[in-house]
Amino acid sequence: MKKNTFDVIIIGGGFAGCALAYHFAKARISTILLESKHVCSGTSSACAGRVQIFDSETPEYLKIVQQGYSELPFLGDELEIDLEWNLPDDLTLFYSEEQLASHLEKIAWMKDLGLNAEFVKPEKIKEIEPCLNSGNCVGAILAEEGHLNPFKFGWGYLKSAKKLGAVIKCFSNVEHFIIEDNKIVGVKTSTQSYFGKYIILATGAWTGFLTQKIGVQLPISFTKAEAMVSEPLPKIIHHHLGTNGFYDSVHGEIKTVTLGLGQHNNGCLLISNAIQPANKIERTSSAWGMPAINQKMREFFPTLNNIRIMRTWSAPSPFSKDYQPIIGWLPQFANLYIASAFHLAIPTIPVFSKQIVDHVLSQNHNVASDFLEPYSPKRFFK
Repeated sequence: MKKNTFDVIIIGGGFAGCALAYHFAKARISTILLESKHVCSGTSSACAGRVQIFDSETPEYLKIVQQGYSELPFLGDELEIDLEWNLPDDLTLFYSEEQLASHLEKIAWMKDLGLNAEFVKPEKIKEIEPCLNSGNCVGAILAEEGHLNPFKFGWGYLKSAKKLGAVIKCFSNVEHFIIEDNKIVGVKTSTQSYFGKYIILATGAWTGFLTQKIGVQLPISFTKAEAMVSEPLPKIIHHHLGTNGFYDSVHGEIKTVTLGLGQHNNGCLLISNAIQPANKIERTSSAWGMPAINQKMREFFPTLNNIRIMRTWSAPSPFSKDYQPIIGWLPQFANLYIASAFHLAIPTIPVFSKQIVDHVLSQNHNVASDFLEPYSPKRFFK
């Protein structure tokens, strides 16, 4: 047996990679996770911790979100970590009747699954959020939503994976794939070569750059998203607040700000999002992003005019060509699996990660599971 040989090589140490490492290790599969920097230092490091439900785009996807949402209150016990689970709910503001009408059906979708959602008239918004200046808002939708500590979410999976025997290698950037007979039998970093039966790319916005190394153009794109965190403040916001159109902005082609605002248990505000198209991953905040977010925040909350900002960040927000996750075997190689571009990551990764492990380990592993079939990469390579 070659040195540094494993059953599964996972590339990417974000939420998805850590969850996969845990479930493979739990199944007693020899597993190594390779991360180019620190664990959860990519897009996962910029996660707000929202367990979004209302932003599900189809009834079918909502069922997956609801399944993960129902499991999350108990995940901390499984991973032996306090995920700081709470239920702030989400209030989405709408500024045109057309936009509102296109989302009202989601209330019925949620209620069909036993989830809370309701339309809020403009005059009632002030009662729900007294400090909010909703301006010429035509109405809002108040929907059930959870929240957890995103750092503990990733760390919980990682800690449990290591406890079960998974090997974690940080600062191990994959520079080259070792290919034999239409299979990727291993990978090379700057210091080591690792060999595996199955290779899994859980690399988010970086996935397309890695598949280019093996001559495959995977249609995964990303935008540059920016946000900031305030000093701890007295309780001023009672829900997660947002304006409609965040995902339209993420997939858009112009610079824009779509307000997202939530207050954590420690009193800090997470204020987002400045978004602009990108074809290069840059981790620094832009000259326009922070002032634009600040201006938008002050429009909605004039009382927050003089708060201090403690931290800003920028991260790539990945999405596929059809805005759905990319999950499954890459057609060009017999043993390369893609697990990227997750939509509503926190509530779906607990579900998808278990399905992915079952799929990879099934006897006929190249036969797509019915559950994951809609997200297979083969849809891009007819």
